[in-house]
Amino acid sequence: MTTLIGIPFDFVGMTYYSTNKDVEIGSKVVCTTPHGTFIGTVAKIRKPSEEELEKADFDTIFPPVDRIANFQDLAFDREAKVKEAEIAKVTQQESDELKLNMNILNAYLDLSSDKALITFTSDNRVDFRELVKILIGMFHLRIELRQIGPRDQAKLIGGIGACGLPICCSTFLNSFDGISIAMAKNQLLAINIPKLSGQCGKLMCCLKFEDEAYAQLRPNFPKIGDKITYRKSEYEVTGLNVLSGIITAYNGDNYENFTKEQYERVQQGLDKGDEDELITDMNAGVDLSGKGIEDTKQRIEQIKRSEEKHLEELKNKAKKANNNNRNRNSHNNRNDYHRYSKNVKKDTGFIPVSQIADREVLNVKAVKNDEKE
Repeated sequence: MTTLIGIPFDFVGMTYYSTNKDVEIGSKVVCTTPHGTFIGTVAKIRKPSEEELEKADFDTIFPPVDRIANFQDLAFDREAKVKEAEIAKVTQQESDELKLNMNILNAYLDLSSDKALITFTSDNRVDFRELVKILIGMFHLRIELRQIGPRDQAKLIGGIGACGLPICCSTFLNSFDGISIAMAKNQLLAINIPKLSGQCGKLMCCLKFEDEAYAQLRPNFPKIGDKITYRKSEYEVTGLNVLSGIITAYNGDNYENFTKEQYERVQQGLDKGDEDELITDMNAGVDLSGKGIEDTKQRIEQIKRSEEKHLEELKNKAKKANNNNRNRNSHNNRNDYHRYSKNVKKDTGFIPVSQIADREVLNVKAVKNDEKE
């Protein structure tokens, strides 16, 4: 039975081959690619559909694998890893000396011939003819230098996307589709290029995932900027949430949210309907009009006033604490005085009047000189 197996190569992406042999995920197979014959690892296995089997160019679309990797192939692969690392290192050094502004990624030795495929990235087109001559003289191999794009580089390196999951290109994407800024506009996303870009620096591939759904739903909703009269006030549509079906409008003072059915009722001159169905979520739609800035300024001023009040309260608490410290110090001074008076007798022999037990000694009269005799 024919089976389709997916073999990922850094220089051509995921390629599907056909085979009649039993293979498993992780099996090593020998495959012929447009750039030579290399050993690949099985990453995916699936059965061909009836439509695919009926195609006359089935063998061209899904070329058969050369063979399951044998002992000699695996031995060659182990030895090649060491040589490939050395080739990539030397190539980077030589390109730096020639100031070619190249970032060498990997080198691959052809299994069937004396050839090395070297992949690299660069911001510009590179004239590497001189570099090829140097490498041929050093390694005595036919050299093919292949420049890959930033998306292929991101797929090769991998990483974590803004969603917190491994990036799509390194997990399940087999090929790269064209991504345009119109897809972001169609999904009502803020046109912030850094936030819409992936690790490769290009627009994120996931923008395409929901684009078809938005393209089908958007015609059923009003356009941003459309006018509507509600409760004797003119509102302008400033935001849409196509997935939840909520329309946000603004009249210069207040925001009002409508469901699609409520919006159609208001267009006919009717009221929204049942008050229980009114939407109160101010974040239901995305405000793309730039209005509501005055409300934001008022909120900012309110926050500033609250901060100033809080600072004033902190100052008052600090003053109160200082006063308490002064009173506490005064009380401590009085206590120190009493402790001192108790210790005077020990230090000087002086007895305070308050500590004399026999009060009669205080009634002694003074004796005159003529009475002494």
